[in-house]
Amino acid sequence: MKLFTKMTLAVAGISMASMAFAADPLANTTWQTFDEGKPKGLVKITESNGVLTGKLIEAMTEKGKQYVGMTIISGLKADGSGKYSGGTITDPAKDKTYRMTADLSGNTLNIKGYIGPFSRSQTWKKR
Repeated sequence: MKLFTKMTLAVAGISMASMAFAADPLANTTWQTFDEGKPKGLVKITESNGVLTGKLIEAMTEKGKQYVGMTIISGLKADGSGKYSGGTITDPAKDKTYRMTADLSGNTLNIKGYIGPFSRSQTWKKR
């Protein structure tokens, strides 16, 4: 019985360690956002059950400071190979939410927001 318990604990430990190594590369990262080439804010991306969420943690403008603490990315999921989809991104100043995709390449995150057939892109840099 003791052998069974030890083996079960060993397998559980290995499984948990494997899950830690399989964490999404966007999980627990902070990104400098830009709009029209100017720094706009910092977004902290976290992961829960395979779903990524981004919260504005700092704003570079007085107007933007009122939105600190707001969740601006919701429901984003990894497709593999640094590609993400299925999420939404909110423009707090316009109080509008858009479908989004993202593409991670090293320390660069390319964000694309969609409304109907139209899209707008931003490039964020890892902090």
